[in-house]
Amino acid sequence: MSQEPLLEIEDITVTLDKATVLEDVSIRIEPGETVALIGRNGAGKTTTFRTVMGQTSIQNGSIRVRGTDLTDQPSRTRIQHGIGFAPEDRRLFTTLTVEDNIQMSTWGSSSISDEEFQTRRDQILDIFPEMEEFLDRPAGQLSGGEQKMVTVGRALASDPDIVLLDEPFEGLAPSVRERFREGVERIKDLGIAIVVAESNVRHAGEIADRGYVIERGEIVTSIDEGEPIVDNTEIKRIFEGS
Repeated sequence: MSQEPLLEIEDITVTLDKATVLEDVSIRIEPGETVALIGRNGAGKTTTFRTVMGQTSIQNGSIRVRGTDLTDQPSRTRIQHGIGFAPEDRRLFTTLTVEDNIQMSTWGSSSISDEEFQTRRDQILDIFPEMEEFLDRPAGQLSGGEQKMVTVGRALASDPDIVLLDEPFEGLAPSVRERFREGVERIKDLGIAIVVAESNVRHAGEIADRGYVIERGEIVTSIDEGEPIVDNTEIKRIFEGS
């Protein structure tokens, strides 16, 4: 019998304001791999992630983690089953300190001790060492790149098996973007699976093992491991018009 995938999204359809924004989307993620969800702005990447996290209702389909059906479960349950999420819009509490924002993902959990949180925090600081300099500062006083680090750190503080990164490189200066790429590599080294939503094909190709291409709310093709993402026929059609 084959092993259950870490995350399986099967035939999900989402309708918002009577418009279908996702239709029969299916994605399968195995433990430890890095997968890109590639599409232009408005293609359905963020909606897919929000649906996985239970922030958007679905009309059809299912979402399973290691075979456990989470389709009708709230976001907190999905986090407890090992899904972390770093949204593009960050959603930080700007008046709270960076450390409080990170710790928020563990609030409500009776199983984590202060010692365990410190261990997780140290792991986050190993990925983004510069965060140690502003742990005590309100999140609203940080630059955009620093806030993105905090958003990823908060997702990692829940000790996920898989983390969803929504446009992590968007709007970053080249030097900061390189730091984020290094951070993603460190997350991969920890054995955490990653799904990265990307509208930049080159960025996706630099970090992903394989990928899915989404257009107008539908998965139009998948890209196998070993196949250069930038050379994919559907990628060229969508992004280059060729």
